[in-house]
Amino acid sequence: MTTPHPPASRLPGFALPRIERLKLDNGLRAVLVESGSVPKADVRLVLDIGDAQESLDETWLSRLVAEYLREGSATRDSDAYAQAVAALGGDLAVDSDDDTTTLRGRVLSEHAPAFVRLLAELVRTPRFPPGDLPRLRSDLERRLALAQVQPHMLALERFRAALYGDHPYGRVFPRPGLIGRFTTDAARAFYEAHGGAARATLYVAGRFDERAVGAAVAEAFDGWPAGADSTVRPPQPRHERAVHLVDRAQSEQSTIYMGLPVPAAGHEDWIPLWVANALLGGSFISRILLNLREDKGYSYSPFGFISTRRRDANWMQIADVTTEVTGASLVEIFREIDRLRAEAPPTAELEGIQRYVTGTYLTRFATPAGISEQLASLDLQGLDASYAEATVERANAVTPEEVRSVVERCLRPEEMAIVVVGDASRVAGQIEPFGRVSA
Repeated sequence: MTTPHPPASRLPGFALPRIERLKLDNGLRAVLVESGSVPKADVRLVLDIGDAQESLDETWLSRLVAEYLREGSATRDSDAYAQAVAALGGDLAVDSDDDTTTLRGRVLSEHAPAFVRLLAELVRTPRFPPGDLPRLRSDLERRLALAQVQPHMLALERFRAALYGDHPYGRVFPRPGLIGRFTTDAARAFYEAHGGAARATLYVAGRFDERAVGAAVAEAFDGWPAGADSTVRPPQPRHERAVHLVDRAQSEQSTIYMGLPVPAAGHEDWIPLWVANALLGGSFISRILLNLREDKGYSYSPFGFISTRRRDANWMQIADVTTEVTGASLVEIFREIDRLRAEAPPTAELEGIQRYVTGTYLTRFATPAGISEQLASLDLQGLDASYAEATVERANAVTPEEVRSVVERCLRPEEMAIVVVGDASRVAGQIEPFGRVSA
């Protein structure tokens, strides 16, 4: 006879390591967190430069800026700069997204101050070599060409446009030919217009000499101009049913993106909705996954999540389904939404989800890199560390009725945009019941 396992207990809350915050007279902020035992430090500099700052004729210009930041500083070309980073036992990556450009790397603990100085050198005196422009534009055009044949990127592009219209968040791809018109001067001007110390935050986490790193920050970034105030236009996302079909002739699979704007992080509904999403479609034991994959066999890995930007969020349910069951899959997804809107989940089901979401949340803070990333995310949303520390306790306190009520308030089917990328000749009739179809 097998002895039943005792039920798993709920995870307790947690406390972040001590956080030291510095601010220079020019507005640059530094966040220092000593954590872990490995003798390395995660260092990342987050700049307020991203898609959100772009005009229509600048779409993807922030990505060109990120590419140029890999090309070295005024005193070191890309090879010399890479060698300087490697000499510290580290590496450097530069990424841009909707709201920010991030320069990040890991170095041996004793070299953290030197790496801070290298980052300051790069952002204060970026090289912008004109001779590299053809190669950098070609790289961007290649990335664009690859993205425009991927069904998920095609679906995301139409979904974002449906929600955000002419706001930069609504532009996933630049207009044809636009990248080829970018110039080095335009990239430099964009960087200078949106960069500056007051719009930059340095995060250092791991093992390092806090006093030495603090002194390096003050020395290396002192005198960097503050820069202009941010002029980002807040989005006004649409809450309306819209059905879009992107033709992918002869495709044996349809890619579904559906969702709507929801309250941003920090809103009282955020944590209950986060838990509800995991129960509905955002986990491997979610209702939509069990329905579409385990029960119906329509899709292998449907998933739901809350996509976030600066004080903005939207809920998305995504699924790749067999072409013949595109409409039936939408029926089942809406059925699960309606069921959760109408009926609170059983306590045992909710408790399993709460263990899942709190466990995965705590793992985000398990490494120095994770701590830096999460603190940067909190700062982007205008939240402090205490919000992160209270999240586990708040998630564990969500009740079945809270789940039902937050889904009823926030996941309103009549306000959801639906995008399907698939064979229009076989899919159009299946999705017409959900609203007037726009090609």
